Amino acid sequence: MSAEFIETVGGAAGKIWAFLSENGQASATKLAEGTGLERNDVQRAIGWLAREGKIAVERKGKNEFFSLAEA
Repeated sequence: MSAEFIETVGGAAGKIWAFLSENGQASATKLAEGTGLERNDVQRAIGWLAREGKIAVERKGKNEFFSLAEA
């Protein structure tokens, strides 16, 4: 993995964390719209945050909603 890729994903994770901190729970679609990130970058960033234990996921029917994990 290149340093540029890691930096891109890390930056996207930061944008998503900030969006969730300000706006609360959101779907991946809402995260993409609210941050201006491409859907692939949103998915990668969600994985990054999940790996770090900083994001929680809740399923509601067929939909997934993301929020910041409680400390």
